[in-house]
Amino acid sequence: MGDTIRLEVTATPAALPVVRMVLGGVATRVDLSLDEIDDLYVAVEELLCAASDAGEDPRYELLIGVVPDGVTVNAGPFRSPGLRARLTGGVSAGELDLKTVMRGVVELVEVCAAPDDCYCVVFAKRRGGV
Repeated sequence: MGDTIRLEVTATPAALPVVRMVLGGVATRVDLSLDEIDDLYVAVEELLCAASDAGEDPRYELLIGVVPDGVTVNAGPFRSPGLRARLTGGVSAGELDLKTVMRGVVELVEVCAAPDDCYCVVFAKRRGGV
């Protein structure tokens, strides 16, 4: 185990089947259930859709890591302050922050600094988790 897959994608509906195929293959290696795999799909799709809605650059890198009890995803780089606010809970009353949505389906959601005033989003899905 311990493999990492680097996937460069566009945040478009056409890219999602490829992302799903790679995530499903990796998740199967660590024996995630179908529900856990679906949770992973939801987290990635929500993040990419939110990034697209925020006017982000349409190209992203997903580093998909295999760990003994699950899968980690490092996505980015992102620049949008609006997306960052949705990921850190800094949204207006009545708006649903993206971190809350993602934490409902994955165990870890972190916003990490990246070069050039950018940031990445790291999250994990563990076998038997959320």
